[in-house]
Amino acid sequence: MSNPQNPDPLAHLADDLSAEYGQARQADQQRAIDELKAVIERVPEQSEFTESKRFKILAPLFAVVSVALLGVAINSGKTGAIIFTALMVLLFIVTAWQHRNAGSHVFMRLTRRQLIVDTLDAPVDLLDVTEVLVKDEGIVTLQRFTLRPGAPLPKHRHCGKLMGAQGMALAKPFAQVRIHSPGLMLNGRKLTIDEIAEIIDGYRMAAHAQQQLDALQRG
Repeated sequence: MSNPQNPDPLAHLADDLSAEYGQARQADQQRAIDELKAVIERVPEQSEFTESKRFKILAPLFAVVSVALLGVAINSGKTGAIIFTALMVLLFIVTAWQHRNAGSHVFMRLTRRQLIVDTLDAPVDLLDVTEVLVKDEGIVTLQRFTLRPGAPLPKHRHCGKLMGAQGMALAKPFAQVRIHSPGLMLNGRKLTIDEIAEIIDGYRMAAHAQQQLDALQRG
């Protein structure tokens, strides 16, 4: 039995253990918060991507070659060849004109929570993305974002130019967002396929870390 003059030592021990447990739990929580913040801060709050200058350079060259071929076709007198090469000239001239400002228009953004594409009517929540594929398909670069079943699927519109950066939202064969572009540039530098994949992965990790951080801070 204890009294104010002779307190129970077991009670003191319980209080000490409870205080130590509380301090340890608080330290663990703070450590977890610091680790999550470190993951989040590995990427900027927002990255903005423009098209590469691939067709700004190639289209005029192909147009010149097509003009030369048109001259050959005219000399040959073959109507089919003349029509075909004339269409090639027109195609490459239009492409060159449409891509004259390549590298200046931001068509895609990544934040620590969302993917934003100018041809999609709504952002894509990075927490809904289950898989990412980045692939070089020759003259264009493909980014495919596979979405979880039931995730909101935005609607897309045409970008309005030949071989331009185009985001598409498809429900079949599975929910996905596909982005075809002449390549991506960040801060004026053309990115490799591996760099694109690494950047996207960093933002996906940041989105999941932000979700966990929000839960910890609410708790």
